[in-house]
Amino acid sequence: MREARLAGQTALVTGAARGLGYATAERLAAEGARVALFDSDEEALAAAAGSLGDGGSAALAETVDVTDEEAVGRGVEAVLAETGRIDVLVNNAGIYPHFPFEELTFADWRRVLATNLDSVYLCSHAVYPGMRERGYGRIVNVSSATFFIGYPGLSAYVASKGGIVGFTRALASEAGPHGITVNAVTPGLIATEGVVGGEEAGLFDEIVPDQAVGRRGEPEDIAETIAYLASPAASFITGQTVNVDGGHRYH
Repeated sequence: MREARLAGQTALVTGAARGLGYATAERLAAEGARVALFDSDEEALAAAAGSLGDGGSAALAETVDVTDEEAVGRGVEAVLAETGRIDVLVNNAGIYPHFPFEELTFADWRRVLATNLDSVYLCSHAVYPGMRERGYGRIVNVSSATFFIGYPGLSAYVASKGGIVGFTRALASEAGPHGITVNAVTPGLIATEGVVGGEEAGLFDEIVPDQAVGRRGEPEDIAETIAYLASPAASFITGQTVNVDGGHRYH
């Protein structure tokens, strides 16, 4: 049997109702963690928590707008009141609307940055004191492989994901002496529900032949990487950006 590397720990995952967030929550639960799910979609969140519960995993569900400082604080306090600790934070919540640059309004820009980048600061800032007090923590931030190559129509998204990489490096240098590691993962094109059912689905025909690994990326590929970085085994890895894209354009 696989060792339950996160037994006795609590892991908080944002944007956890579906896609990469749900796959990550499921994977961390399989490692023995009690998982707290944050999402703004109350109905989908309840279904996700129920699915984890049906699988025998302990899960907490908090409907939280991760762009709202007070809401994040209340959500974290609710998890701490229930579990007494948060050992792992996975900052996964994000949106990726496409806008030709000349049509990108400042309001659109701010909405993307608030959801994708401000939320990383807010959630990390909320859990950090407890991690520092215990002398242990794992923060894993979900960025994007688009940061390395750019992509038309995604200037706000790519900017937000680049900001996550910079934040990861800076916080890692400050958090390391307190036993807290901070890393980022940059997924390539992954077959989540939103991608498969959206306009990006056609990109698989373009991107997969240009990968070293000639298949679609699946949510479980990202969840597996996050689970390792979230584990005690990754204690000497921090400030890093791990690219998980099947070798797209890098072979």
